[in-house]
Parts: sequence; structure tokens; C-alpha cells
Amino acid sequence: MTFTSSERAAIDAHAAHLGISSDEYIRQSAAARALAWRRERDAFREMAERRGTTIEALLKRGCLTDDAP
Repeated sequence: MTFTSSERAAIDAHAAHLGISSDEYIRQSAAARALAWRRERDAFREMAERRGTTIEALLKRGCLTDDAP
């Protein structure tokens, strides 16, 4: 994986502040984002199922609130 010098400096500084290696910081950050994405996807899927539609249809209509019966 390649980072710009400013990206690498920011990663290294943040990792050092947290007391972990840069590689561990990158791993944890990537895992956290992937898990958050999965939770959001599952929540949208559940919302769509309750409304009798698909995630794609919700996104197309711009209906991302869960206030429908």
C-alpha cells in the first residue's frame, strides 16, 4: 500500500499518539470502516424489507429515514 508523504506522516503521528504501530493503526482503521459499512448496509436492508422495497429503491427515492409504518 502506498501513501503520500503527508498521509504517511499523519498515520505515523496518530499511531504514535495511540501507542500502536502504524501497521496496527491501519489494520484497525480499515477493519472499523469495513464493519461500520456492514452495519449500515444491514440497517438499510432491514429498513427496505420493512417497507417492502429494496435498498436501491430507497436510495433512488432519497428515502433514508425510518419513519414509515
